Amino acid sequence: MNEAIGTRRCPVHFDHESAEHTTNWVAEFDAMREKYPVAWSDRHGGFWVATSYDAVVRMAKDAESFSSHKHFDPATGHVEGGITIPATPITRGLPVEADKPEWDAMRGFINRRFAPKAVESYRADARLYATALLNRVIETGAMDLVNDFTGPVPAMVTMKLMGLPLHEWRQFADPLHTMVYTAKDAPNYAEVVGDVAWVFQRCAEEYARYLQEPEQDNLLSYFAHNDMDGRRLTLEEVLAFSNNIIIGGVDTTTALTTHALAYLHDHPVERERLLENPAMLPFAREEFLRFYSPIHGLARNVAHDLEYDGIDMHKGDRVFLAWAAANRDPDVFAKPHAIDMARPSNRHVAFGSGIHRCIGSNFARMMFEEMMAEIFARIPDFEIDYENSRRYPSVGTINGWETMPIRFAPGSRVECSMVL
Repeated sequence: MNEAIGTRRCPVHFDHESAEHTTNWVAEFDAMREKYPVAWSDRHGGFWVATSYDAVVRMAKDAESFSSHKHFDPATGHVEGGITIPATPITRGLPVEADKPEWDAMRGFINRRFAPKAVESYRADARLYATALLNRVIETGAMDLVNDFTGPVPAMVTMKLMGLPLHEWRQFADPLHTMVYTAKDAPNYAEVVGDVAWVFQRCAEEYARYLQEPEQDNLLSYFAHNDMDGRRLTLEEVLAFSNNIIIGGVDTTTALTTHALAYLHDHPVERERLLENPAMLPFAREEFLRFYSPIHGLARNVAHDLEYDGIDMHKGDRVFLAWAAANRDPDVFAKPHAIDMARPSNRHVAFGSGIHRCIGSNFARMMFEEMMAEIFARIPDFEIDYENSRRYPSVGTINGWETMPIRFAPGSRVECSMVL
């Protein structure tokens, strides 16, 4: 750092990885936003925290001043920059941890694979997986909402998108889930990160296979047979793209859908309203995104000395953009701490803002719709066992649930071409 922490303006004791934040994040963000919309925390080596909608969006859109670039040396484990605080000691995610001009070629290379038309081609797969997964448990009258349904559907769609073996979905999903909810200063964090190495090993193995086969309709095969900016990808770039897509695919939509179903369980009048008016679902979805903000925040890195609203920031400073705080800003959202499923204007930043806005947002919306439709059709009335449900112990990156047992009236299997 360029100056001592004690001389920083607007000091706060803020740790998004802490248990205190996990249980008190709404009040904590409200207090910070009201007093210091941009504050300095002494945790994790020191970093800035932006909590107002204005500050978060302005910084996210100023990619020249607030960099996302990450450097990771696998030989030494040394890591700098990137979009998490503390930095995650794994290969960078692309294109989210790249800056212009590198970002332009990378985003352009994969954009069409995430366009609305491309995403729609996976809707039938999402519906198939949702149907098959409920068929497994529907006759028992009980399941774990997270581990039996809202976790598997996004993971399986992501495996299909990547061209990875579908039956390995849990082996991919479990270590990544654990990594995002484990605090980075936890004693077992190094072991958790080590478990993720298998994910990259399998991506490398499958990519090598696709190099020897004719091109197929999946991302690993696309990476193997197509040029980016006039050249083929390196293996490092293939794994970096895979990192971004798999981590984004296996956790965020799970968190969103689980929160939404829990809310509807706790508010049966709202649930009936949505069941009777299915056209409201897209509006409700955007409100759930705003209210729960599955990705609580991501980091940026100050690229050059600058002044932000009278605050001196220095090259190398780190900044946490708190999407969840911005989405509860009363200057932008009326009654921000209440869910309004018919909210007329919803400029939430649950998917981020600026050039690094989530490339998978269309996939998330589609998978949410298919999971909700399957639950509404087959088990609209269920009871959550909150006593045995567990939230993520750290919500610094993803605000989700580890487990959520539910009970419901047993039903019958329906015709489905997939048996799990």
